[in-house]
Amino acid sequence: MKKEVVIPRLGSSDESDEVKVSRWFKHKGEAVQKGEPLLEVETDKVNVEIEAPDAGLLSEVWAKEGEIVHFNSVVAIIERKD
Repeated sequence: MKKEVVIPRLGSSDESDEVKVSRWFKHKGEAVQKGEPLLEVETDKVNVEIEAPDAGLLSEVWAKEGEIVHFNSVVAIIERKD
């Protein structure tokens, strides 16, 4: 089963609807645990770690470091072993 890694809305709605992917802690093909930090994103005001929504294998990574992404966009896929 696949689980999407989605960028959640950060801060209030009057701020920008974009963040920059500043760093990946895990890379494609690596195992991840639920709640483990996967990547760090930055806004104009803060840097925030995005946690893995589930355990499994990080099978796809769609956003590169330095890339600007929108809130609610899918940036990776975790394959769960069911």
